[in-house]
Amino acid sequence: MKKRILCYGDSNTWGYVPGTGERYPEEVRWPCICQKELGEDYTVIEDGINGRTTCYEPGWGDAKNGREGLSYALLSNYPLNAVVIMLGSNDLTIHDAAFAKKGASELLRIIKNANSYFRTEIPVFPKCAKILLVAPPLIKKNDDPAFLYAKASEESRKFAPYYRDLAKEYDVDYLDAGEYATASDIDCIHLTIESHLALGKAIAEKLKEMFQ
Repeated sequence: MKKRILCYGDSNTWGYVPGTGERYPEEVRWPCICQKELGEDYTVIEDGINGRTTCYEPGWGDAKNGREGLSYALLSNYPLNAVVIMLGSNDLTIHDAAFAKKGASELLRIIKNANSYFRTEIPVFPKCAKILLVAPPLIKKNDDPAFLYAKASEESRKFAPYYRDLAKEYDVDYLDAGEYATASDIDCIHLTIESHLALGKAIAEKLKEMFQ
């Protein structure tokens, strides 16, 4: 049986092209890189939405609340063997990194308890849920007052320690995207092609370790 992996995230999982808003082709996006690295024994499922938060309504359109979307993602794609979560950057447009940590904690709680939370004939996770919590990459400093994330650069530096602590608390695996990926200088938040490649390979290697 193929191992099914859900990648749950925002525009940097969807594949947003810095400066244009178009979508990178499949061969560029990190979940597809991950699929290529893992091979035919795995099925990697992309579930990224531009503007998605951890658990609040950002006020710029429907379907952005990550907590609400998670239930649909789990139920439409089960059975699953693992979930990769990379969310929190959009929380910083209104809240701080501590709020994002609370939101990520709520998502972890739902996934860890999915088999009892969702009553399905086939369990969401046939075995215990494997979860990889990914701290989002740093948001680059931008002094333009019109920049939506103008105050988020320093807060984004707190993602790595906050999420590392969360991973320990919930006994899940952890990876810091900032060690492999950087935002483009064009818009200071969305990943470059090179970063998608490096991040996809790093997450694939981490998943291989998790399944050993």
